[in-house]
Amino acid sequence: MKFRLGLVLALVALVLLPGAIQAKSKNLAATMRALSGSGQSGTATLTSPSGGHQTLIIDLNGELKGASEPAHIHPGTCAKPNPVPKFVLKPVVSGRSVTTIPALAPKGGTWTILVHKGDMAAMNSYVSCGDIAWQ
Repeated sequence: MKFRLGLVLALVALVLLPGAIQAKSKNLAATMRALSGSGQSGTATLTSPSGGHQTLIIDLNGELKGASEPAHIHPGTCAKPNPVPKFVLKPVVSGRSVTTIPALAPKGGTWTILVHKGDMAAMNSYVSCGDIAWQ
């Protein structure tokens, strides 16, 4: 009887454990929408937290060749972003940015990814935005 119970528990663990691992390893994708007629849309992928950090990857289509555009994570949403960024990201160059940041907590508020027009004089001009939304 003990052998059967142990076997059943082992089988249940094998069935349930991979699902739990998969749930923790899911990445979160945000749709990046073009702003100000820039034509720069795409995706942003936030990897699952690991060691208190996550990686944010921005992939945009339509960026001008050779452009380098500042990117940040701001509190708020695309519709109402807080103008003060929480995290400075690596610039979007040739349509891509990859930055490791401290892990964002799902219950830590709402966050938006903003890509700014390339020159410092136009930092209040955004070319792309995506909301990070937990479900």
